[in-house]
Amino acid sequence: MTDRPLSELLILCPTGNGLAFQTEGTLDVLTDAGARKLRSDGNSCVAMHRCTMAQRALDVLTSEEPDRYSAVLWLDGDMVATVSHVRELMDLVVLVANCRPKPEGKQLDADKARNWTEAELDEWRLRMAPALTGAYVKRNNPSVMAVRHVSPKAPPLKVTVDRGDSKLRSYELPAVVAGMGCLMQTRAAFLAHCSEAVTIENYGNDQFPAICASGPGKGGDGKPAWASEDWTYTSWEWHQGRGVYLVRHALFGHVGITVHYPNAETRIDE
Repeated sequence: MTDRPLSELLILCPTGNGLAFQTEGTLDVLTDAGARKLRSDGNSCVAMHRCTMAQRALDVLTSEEPDRYSAVLWLDGDMVATVSHVRELMDLVVLVANCRPKPEGKQLDADKARNWTEAELDEWRLRMAPALTGAYVKRNNPSVMAVRHVSPKAPPLKVTVDRGDSKLRSYELPAVVAGMGCLMQTRAAFLAHCSEAVTIENYGNDQFPAICASGPGKGGDGKPAWASEDWTYTSWEWHQGRGVYLVRHALFGHVGITVHYPNAETRIDE
């Protein structure tokens, strides 16, 4: 690992009431390791805050530093992590993308895909890469992960990847709908999500992609429920065929009265 192992990572950290001091420390460590952070405080509408943050990220990824970043990390203002676990999530999101088979069925014209160059296929794989979430718990119930199984339940993602040390490693990643506390995407998948969103004009001055929203919806049992902005974001990843998967060994702390971490007994919410 180099002295700046996170130099290709852009961190997005929108907060409503400022950062927990533990998260301030995490961001200092991650930026020292090469990451760039975009931080924003004080917007009372969480969904709009994420949308305006996405526009700031678009400016960075397409204009300011278009060739620097390979991954984007959404990080909430009450999360704690180490460089090694963030790097693991960052590495895996690209490695898993490279394991995708050629598109078929609804994804794309299969005949056209057969004539793709390797470069075109690589570009498609990064754009259609699943998002990966680190493992973190609910603050009000640390025995449960802050993710839930996809409904109807989807199979786990089973991949074998070359970690560059002449050893192949196999992973089985549960399929989930997650929050955005520690959600990693490839640069191309993040840009795809933004391009798929409706563009909103904010009082005629600013524009931003409506990447998420919150409001009334239906729960997994079909009953009325509140759909939060982070769940709508990751649900859209499923709708577009990318998906979201849990990396259990990439551990993140959730700040409450103390910092809560998952363990071997922590279960996925149903």
